[in-house]
Amino acid sequence: MSKAQRHFITAALITVAAVFILIAVGSTVRATGAGMGCPDWPTCFGQLIPPTDISQLPSNYQEIYRDRGYANVEFNAFKTWTEFFNRLTGVTIGFLSIWTLWTAWRVRREMKPVFWYALSAFLLVGFNGWLGKVVVDSNLHPVLITTHMMASLLVVASLILAISHATRESLTMSVKGAQATRIWLILGMILSIVQIALGVQVRERIDIISIGLNYAERATWVAQVGAPLTIHILGAMLVVAYNLWLGMRVVRLADNALSQNLARAMMALVVVELMFGLGLALLGFPAFLQPLHLMFAAMIFGVQMTLFGAAHHALSTKPSATQPQ
Repeated sequence: MSKAQRHFITAALITVAAVFILIAVGSTVRATGAGMGCPDWPTCFGQLIPPTDISQLPSNYQEIYRDRGYANVEFNAFKTWTEFFNRLTGVTIGFLSIWTLWTAWRVRREMKPVFWYALSAFLLVGFNGWLGKVVVDSNLHPVLITTHMMASLLVVASLILAISHATRESLTMSVKGAQATRIWLILGMILSIVQIALGVQVRERIDIISIGLNYAERATWVAQVGAPLTIHILGAMLVVAYNLWLGMRVVRLADNALSQNLARAMMALVVVELMFGLGLALLGFPAFLQPLHLMFAAMIFGVQMTLFGAAHHALSTKPSATQPQ
């Protein structure tokens, strides 16, 4: 592997890790009700660096933002800086995606698909940055928040496919193992996406309940969610059972130590994710567990995508019937 290829892999891995961190930070914003901590974009209360005290704002700032369509804007330093940190993380990912794209450009001749995957990730990061502005302008419309999350998963998918192609010499499977697992990996990713979408619906319901109770009586929130939570719990049982079965299948058939270890990691992540979910349901939806729950769900999807990349590469490069086996 050339130095340029290793440089790309390093850049892409750092960017993927940063996206997972952003998912956790974004979930923290929602869990703390800090989504409108900065009621304007790209500035925050009209400033590049947010205020730390209400005395730094005009005395009529609430009227100013009410006239702009944002009712009940109330400065809270913690919420403002939580949202500002979320924005800084997003900007950092923007720069990381540029770095990744540049490193992919350098290896485009020998690994053309890597460049196209990196370009897709770069464009998706730009789209998600624009969507973040739209989310603020819409006063946190639930559908836009969900779309924002799903776009982040697409960034992860594009980068992991690029990494899988770049590391195809070490991360691969036998043709037999790939044939026996690829379709099941696809189904696993679909289940993960559906389960994350169901979880986002639960999160949206919790948002409505928490706002209605002025973020008080946290222990009663779960009981008020109703059918979406029941469906999410049933889906979690299916996802856990399926991924444990899938992980064992990959370990048995992958015929590659790295793929087998990734499968074991996937099973461990699923078990930890289940514990986080139980903690949310049984402990009254504690705010500190919400970001971990969402980040681990995204990480499970990321591992599934990595294994799929290994299987896909094995099948796309298998010898034809006319070539010696």
